[in-house]
Amino acid sequence: MKVMAFEKIPVCDANGCRDNKSYIAAGDLCQISDKTLAGLYPVTYPTARGAKTRWVSSLQGFLCNQNDYGHLAYPAPGYEKATVKSGGCGLCAAVNAIGALTGQQVSVRTMRDLAKSCGARVSGGTDMKRLCDQLCRSYGLQCIQTNSLSDLLKHLETGGVAICNTAGRGMFSTGGHYVTALGLLDGRICLADPGLYAGKYSTSRRKKAVTVTGDLLLTKPQVLDDDCIGRWPRYYLLQRRG
Repeated sequence: MKVMAFEKIPVCDANGCRDNKSYIAAGDLCQISDKTLAGLYPVTYPTARGAKTRWVSSLQGFLCNQNDYGHLAYPAPGYEKATVKSGGCGLCAAVNAIGALTGQQVSVRTMRDLAKSCGARVSGGTDMKRLCDQLCRSYGLQCIQTNSLSDLLKHLETGGVAICNTAGRGMFSTGGHYVTALGLLDGRICLADPGLYAGKYSTSRRKKAVTVTGDLLLTKPQVLDDDCIGRWPRYYLLQRRG
């Protein structure tokens, strides 16, 4: 599974001892593998001397989070004082997707301006169909819309990512919300929830269904699909063109 680092991340060796001479840099496109018996995630990332593999105990630092952007305006008719924090989950979900697919660290401001320019900023949030159409033009991608969980899983297995259109049924939000499916890890779907905050998944229902590891979530496919019931499409499947 590929994912972008959004901050400097310390690493350790295979035994869990801190490697003070190495680190993952913000903007690095990383390959993360299933957890080892020692409870560590192997991460392969680029360096000036080529790819390097080190280990991390949690997936901290791999998320573009809308809660960090309360200062960045994202107005819409009827929501003139809105910010990315209050209404920009779609923008950050797209930033997470583009980073994982292309290795480009797109700023939230750039994504915001892109959404506004293509008419994707609407009163209800972000029109993901319009934004994905623009992402395909701007970043050389292709997008397929689907309600099929099996199609989503096949897509993730072949290295694609997906922006998931959750319906606010109480698992990932209590209102419409976008999260990014980055791939499969430890037999579950790995998600980047741009609305993540401390304690969000500590309620009994959420804790049973979702594992939080650093900035990313692990959950069974059916849990995600159930939370998308009522949305069309449930999934925007994104991959590089060609």
